[in-house]
Amino acid sequence: MVEKEYMGGSRAKMWTYLILAVVLVVGIVVANFALSNPALARDGVDAFMGLPPWAFPAILAVVGLGIYWVGLKLETDWPEGLGALLIAGGLAWGEIMLGWENFQLGGMVVVPYVIPLVVFLGLMGYSVARSR
Repeated sequence: MVEKEYMGGSRAKMWTYLILAVVLVVGIVVANFALSNPALARDGVDAFMGLPPWAFPAILAVVGLGIYWVGLKLETDWPEGLGALLIAGGLAWGEIMLGWENFQLGGMVVVPYVIPLVVFLGLMGYSVARSR
C-alpha cells in the first residue's frame, strides 16, 4: 500500500508535531543552559560517565541515525523526523564544541547555522521521496 499523505493522517500529524516540539523545547532549554553557563556545562560533561566531551554529540548523532533508519522501515514518519532532528542537533552541538568560527567559510557567519539545517532538510527530503 502506497502512503498518500506525508506524516500520516491528521491525528498522526498532531502527534508528530507535538513530539518534535517537545524535543525542540528541551533542546533549546539545554542549549540555553550550556551557553549561559559554559564552565558548569563543560565540567558536568567531563564528569559524566568519564566520556570525553566530543563523545556526547557523536552519541546523539548515532542514536538519531538509528531512529531515522528504523523510521524508514516503518509506515509512520515521525521517527524519521525525530532522527533527523537528533542528527542535526548532534552536528550543531559538535560545531559549538569545535568553535563556530572554524565553520565560517570565507568569513560568512551564517554557514555554521546552515549546515545542520541543510542536513535536516536533506534527511527529511529523502524520507519524503522514499515514502512515495
